[in-house]
Amino acid sequence: MMSQLTSSSVIICLSLLLTLFSCGKTFSSSGDVQYLNQGFDEETRQTFYHAEQGTRLLPYSWFLALEQATNRNHFFNEENLKRFGLFLDRTTLSNPDQLPVGFAKTVDVIDKNTYTGLTCAACHTTEISYKNQTVRIDGGPSLFDAMLFAEEIGESLSALVGEHSDTGKFTRFAKAVLNEEWSEAGQIRLHDAVLKTLEERSKPQRVAETSEMNLYPTEWGPGRLDALGRGGNTILFQLDRHNLRPANAPVSYPAIWNTWMLSRVQWNGAVRQPMGRNLLQALGLGADLSFDPTNQKFRTSANVSDLSQIEKLVQQLKPPVWPEKVFGVIDEAKAIRGARLYEQHCAHCHVATLSDPNESGKQFKEVNLIPLKEIGTDPLAATNFHQRTVNTGPLGFDLLTVADTAEYLTTQILEGQYQEQNISQEQQQAWNGYRPNTIEGPLAYVARPHSGVWALAPYLHNGSIPNLFQLLSPREERENVFYVGHSKYDPKHVGFVSQQIDETDFTFVTNIPGNSNSGHEFRDGPKMNGVIGPALSDQERWELIEYLKTL
Repeated sequence: MMSQLTSSSVIICLSLLLTLFSCGKTFSSSGDVQYLNQGFDEETRQTFYHAEQGTRLLPYSWFLALEQATNRNHFFNEENLKRFGLFLDRTTLSNPDQLPVGFAKTVDVIDKNTYTGLTCAACHTTEISYKNQTVRIDGGPSLFDAMLFAEEIGESLSALVGEHSDTGKFTRFAKAVLNEEWSEAGQIRLHDAVLKTLEERSKPQRVAETSEMNLYPTEWGPGRLDALGRGGNTILFQLDRHNLRPANAPVSYPAIWNTWMLSRVQWNGAVRQPMGRNLLQALGLGADLSFDPTNQKFRTSANVSDLSQIEKLVQQLKPPVWPEKVFGVIDEAKAIRGARLYEQHCAHCHVATLSDPNESGKQFKEVNLIPLKEIGTDPLAATNFHQRTVNTGPLGFDLLTVADTAEYLTTQILEGQYQEQNISQEQQQAWNGYRPNTIEGPLAYVARPHSGVWALAPYLHNGSIPNLFQLLSPREERENVFYVGHSKYDPKHVGFVSQQIDETDFTFVTNIPGNSNSGHEFRDGPKMNGVIGPALSDQERWELIEYLKTL
């Protein structure tokens, strides 16, 4: 329901909000990028961009020295970063080596070496451009192409030590890495270390090939990642080599503002606890993980103290307000009519109700889980997780569901670190978000609240619909092939321009498993099987869109 708001009160609130839009300063500018007022000052933003999570991408010195596979250019120069949907960060006070947004320098608590790892900001920072203006959205879904990025990192490492590698390329790399400590013997040791890294990285792929399994049959493209599938492979392969599964259900990176208030996260609503969620993310992104079967203890480079600080920081993040100075003024009368339509057709799913206080006196926004048969969108992300089983290997549980395995692993790691760091029960409760670490595998998707929805394109959980107008349209009126990867924005239809802008744009084809643009349809006839409401006229769709801009 609409949280007890009447139609008239919705319209009054909307009128006040629209008045605020026209009076206040909407954004601040820094160079060519405009930052919206989302609750972050520059210091907080920099912390968000580069906060340690314990993830390990490359040894830090390798990161600074790595060249692109086919030339001498640095792998992480601005032009190459743009291809991956990443941003260079020229801030030097807190980021002296100018790491890209979403990368951190971290010292591994296990092996004590220094690494570069990914952070939340790599997947949750985006830019939208319109008429030569660019708006940065902190916490929004990025266009980071994680698959292409991982592939080309591998190619660049292979170019150093592969069968047809250029000895001059490796010598340049070695001298940059070893610096004043360079020697021929040191260069040989570094060569062996790069070979070993490639060997470790390629193990899952080689095992999959022996069983004729294609681990990634569906290309992810910009802004998508099969986090549960690939993360599961990264973690569970360490328990048993037979735990690999095709990661064929990529989903869009969700926005992270207000996430800490929600009763469930992940598109399938699998996870309830913030700390458990953040630990799973760090492990899936390559945090070191080891298990000692003699004492049944886990060790990981992901640290609960770091994860709690990131969660606390993100709680300051506010949804972005539609920047009228960039995209145009909202039509107040049209938005008010749209508010009535929203209450009638959308609020019962997307407006979260406040839970009763739990034993700690805390309340959360109870998001709605919509069964697959009702919503009718591509089922793979939910069904893959629901059906996946795990050979637990040294854990000694035989077969478990992936949900039960993830819950056990994260609980054991969290309890072990809390004990080692002497974290009080009261502090543990706070870091856990006052919620138990329960993980499930429902055959459903979460109807997320619509705050900042104008900045969340492409739409549906798998990013298969380019703009809000098509989201409110029956399937036959949706584009079955469109392009993603550029930042060009369409403020009328609300989404990225769906035509090809750059030659590097990714072609999104919706008839591939995992990519379906079916479901969430407004059409006349019985509900269920993807039909969620009656057909909307063009005028009604435009009115709804105008209201959605205000959220």
